[in-house]
Amino acid sequence: MTHEINHEIKNENLIENSTQPQFKSSSPKRTGLVILGVTLLAAAGLYGIHAGAAKPDKDGKSARKGPQVTPVTVAMVMQKTVPVQLQAIGNVQAASTVSITPQASGRITGVYFKKGQDVKKGQLLFTLDDRTQNAAIQQAQGTLAKDQALVQQARATLAKDLGQVEQARATLAKDQGQVEQARATLAKDQGLVRQAQATLAKDEAQARYAQAQSNRYGELYKQGAVSQDQAQQYSTNNQASAATLQADREAIANAQAVVRGDQVAIKNAEQVVRGDQIAITNAEAVVQGDQAAIKNAEAVVSSDQGALENVQVQSTYTKIYAPISGRAGNILVTQGNVVQANGTNPLVTIAQIRPIQVSFSVPESNLPQVQKYIQNGKLKVDVTFSGNNARIIPGVLTFVNNTVDNTTGTIQLIGDFDNAQGNLFPGQYVNTTLTLTQEPNATVVPAQAVQNGPNGQFVFVVKPDMTVENAPVAVSNTIDGLAVVQKGVQPGARVVTDGQANLVTGSKIRIKTASDSAATVNSSKSGKNRSSGSGRNQSSKSAGGDS
Repeated sequence: MTHEINHEIKNENLIENSTQPQFKSSSPKRTGLVILGVTLLAAAGLYGIHAGAAKPDKDGKSARKGPQVTPVTVAMVMQKTVPVQLQAIGNVQAASTVSITPQASGRITGVYFKKGQDVKKGQLLFTLDDRTQNAAIQQAQGTLAKDQALVQQARATLAKDLGQVEQARATLAKDQGQVEQARATLAKDQGLVRQAQATLAKDEAQARYAQAQSNRYGELYKQGAVSQDQAQQYSTNNQASAATLQADREAIANAQAVVRGDQVAIKNAEQVVRGDQIAITNAEAVVQGDQAAIKNAEAVVSSDQGALENVQVQSTYTKIYAPISGRAGNILVTQGNVVQANGTNPLVTIAQIRPIQVSFSVPESNLPQVQKYIQNGKLKVDVTFSGNNARIIPGVLTFVNNTVDNTTGTIQLIGDFDNAQGNLFPGQYVNTTLTLTQEPNATVVPAQAVQNGPNGQFVFVVKPDMTVENAPVAVSNTIDGLAVVQKGVQPGARVVTDGQANLVTGSKIRIKTASDSAATVNSSKSGKNRSSGSGRNQSSKSAGGDS
């Protein structure tokens, strides 16, 4: 107010001086004296205005000016449950980005989407000329069929050779039976030899007896003790015994000859068995060769099948599908161009934006808090756009980096957002708010009540006698226009929220009313109107307003 009055008085003096003849100052020193005089006159006029505005006392004399009363607005210090939050600038990034490059060479024959279009996973994007791949498939199928026939042929040969092995085993069994039969015959004939030998032994004993009788009766005959007939009878018996012995010896010789024949037959039969065993071994070796041939043929078939599957897979590369759902970028290679397999230039890039991620960083000093509260579950992350704080997009914290950035002293966090409405776009910068927990019964004051001084933050507390006191405070956070005060004021106190510029400890205040606010608005409008007029009109209106 004082500044406005001084300005108006100076303008009025300058206007009045402009109507008088102008004289050039003889020197800069003279000009400075004139300015000093104008300033003193303005101060004197200001003193007169304030003196005239003072109310006269009962004797008609002006009363002395009392202490200055400053109009202010105040607010009550309250307790409220507030969230404990960390705020940072975040960068929106796609949840995943895929650069589509061809896996087969050929000419692009079709493009089935538009640039900037939302595509779904599995949607057809491009087609390539597939005639080369189709020819390779037919060739691989023919080779596979030929090698499968070879496998069948090898299996048939194996079956035939297995039959021969069974036949050889049957022959071996038959010949082994003949060996057993020959051995049985040998045993029987050896029994006959032993029987003939026993008969010979018995007949030899009888022959010796008959010889002794013949000799004794011969001597008796010579002595005339017996008759000639008796002597001849014993002699005949002796001759008969000798003939029997000869017959027994011949029988033994014949039986031994038969045994020797049986032994030769057994050796022959065993030789046949050994031949059968060799035949079986040879047949089994042939079977093993057949089995190896089958395995080789089957390996060739398996290789053919792999080759066929490979060319079939190569054929599928002629149709390029979207690997993820997202938004397609610019089409970098158009229809008709020839592309090479696994080239460095992508055909298009797809960015997944539903869901989408926001990356932001917080000071490493806040990392213990984040680790503490994230153990209780996922933490809420909200983002807003600059200049549009009313629209809040919610998400959840899903990633805390494993390394602190040494250059900035911060750690990276990432939140996931479903982005159903598509409001978030990769590359955007947003305001990010991470809610750690809720602080009940927190002491809060309007944020505009907190001032910054040389000794830190403070507020002006209203005392019962309508004076104010400077109270240092410690503010931990500011949420929705409310400052969370850790210490310095108590709930129920009143603090100044507007008008602090003219206050010091002990200043008298007056709480503004609704009429004061309206007058302030009108005064502001009036000041704007005065600024649009001429300098003389401004001085006239100001003088009229102050009179």
